[in-house]
Amino acid sequence: MSNLLKQVTLDRANRKKDKSVSLTFVTQLEQSSQEFMQIDELLNDSGVLYFKSNGNLTKEEIKELDSVEIEVEGKTKSQRLRNVLYVHHQQLGIQCEFSDFYANTMEQIIEHYKNKLED
Repeated sequence: MSNLLKQVTLDRANRKKDKSVSLTFVTQLEQSSQEFMQIDELLNDSGVLYFKSNGNLTKEEIKELDSVEIEVEGKTKSQRLRNVLYVHHQQLGIQCEFSDFYANTMEQIIEHYKNKLED
């Protein structure tokens, strides 16, 4: 488990089609290549964001936050895929029922990966 602690400014918040929100933060200080690599290693990981406005965390606060076991809630990968396929179905304007579109698309995905398996 990796932790990331940076001084940042909340730069932007955009609502997504599924009603989630994309947040953009900008570091207040320049980041070295090593620090950037630490951030890069965390890309696409799920976690918890605690943002404290106007101030720094004390060592005691950091220790307390690190010791808390937090269960990350949210959508499973399969739920996310289903939601993405639903939006794609809507955007394409396909006249068939979504359940049929979903079943067909999932079958295509399954077949795609089955064909990649070695005998």
